[in-house]
Amino acid sequence: MTQNNADMRALARLSRSELHAHARHYFKTGGRTEPEVALVVYGGAQAILKDYARTPGWFGRLIAPILIWREYSALVRLAGLEGVPSLHRRLDARGLLMEYLPARPWPSADAPDAAYARLRTLVDAMHRRGIAHCDLRAAGNMLVDDQGRPYIVDFVARVQRGARWNLPWNWLYRQFVRADESALAKLRVRYAPHLATAADRQTLSTQGPLERIARAIGENTRSLLRYFVRSR
Repeated sequence: MTQNNADMRALARLSRSELHAHARHYFKTGGRTEPEVALVVYGGAQAILKDYARTPGWFGRLIAPILIWREYSALVRLAGLEGVPSLHRRLDARGLLMEYLPARPWPSADAPDAAYARLRTLVDAMHRRGIAHCDLRAAGNMLVDDQGRPYIVDFVARVQRGARWNLPWNWLYRQFVRADESALAKLRVRYAPHLATAADRQTLSTQGPLERIARAIGENTRSLLRYFVRSR
């Protein structure tokens, strides 16, 4: 076993307080409806901690466990898929420890043309596993590294394909798959217009109602939750 592997095994066993003690940087510092998201460094190992444990009130007690479960279940279903962060550990109902991805959000990276094709391959593979992301229009949920390798993160808004007999739900799932594909079309039109096709532009101009619902799931869930928090 290499030293980095040993460090990673040790990091994955740290308690919540120890993980926070080894946090090198906080991407999010948390709030009434937001988790703390930290880069944890232990020796030569790095990981991402997503933690609602210090989120106060009813949101932390009732809503946060649902959000953690949604992301956890998606990562389990997508385990081993290159481009999706590996799950190191579920701390409890309010925390996850995940693979650190040395990549930048798509809008701030100069992604090469090949990255767009790789991203489409990744999204197709995700759909074959039965997960529609539903928040790919937030371009920050798509990352790319210096070698042009794409990654997808933040599966809180995901929709999962149902059992074979559940035809109505699976029809709905396919509409959310279309919403993911529409988000990729938008990405090409906005950041690589030379790669965008006429079909891409047509897709963006003819969104169906369920595609708009999928967009709303990703864009409005947190703002609605914040509204209800403020209203109490």
